[in-house]
Amino acid sequence: MSGFSGERSGVESECFLGREWEVLEQILLTQGPEEISELPISMGDLLGDDDLGTACFYLPPDEVAVAARFLVAVDAERSVADHADEIARTFRQGDIPDGYLEILGRYLEDVRDLYVAADQASEGVAKLVQG
Repeated sequence: MSGFSGERSGVESECFLGREWEVLEQILLTQGPEEISELPISMGDLLGDDDLGTACFYLPPDEVAVAARFLVAVDAERSVADHADEIARTFRQGDIPDGYLEILGRYLEDVRDLYVAADQASEGVAKLVQG
C-alpha cells in the first residue's frame, strides 16, 4: 500500500494508491527519464523504516515541482491503455477486472493533482509505503 499526503492552506490532502503503486510506477517509468519518472511514487528522502516493510519518504518542494511538471505532461488514460497487455499478464488468465484500467487512470490523476497542489503551495510531499 502506498499513501501520499500534503497540506494546502491548512487542509490536509491525501492520495491512497493501495497495492497498485507498483503498477503505477512501472507505467510512469516508461514516460520519461528514470531520475524524473520515479520521483512521484517511490523516490524521496527516507524519513524512517520499520524494517518490517513500512517506510516513509519525503520529497522536498524543489523535487515536487519537477514531479508535478512531469505528471502534467503524462496522459494518464493513454499511458494506462498502452500498458494494458502488460497489466493483463499480472491477472489469472489475463482477464483484467472490469473498470480496473479506469481506476489506475484515476489514481494517476489523483497523484498528479496532489503534486500540482503541493507545487503551487511550494510544499513537499510525504509518502508512506507499506509492503
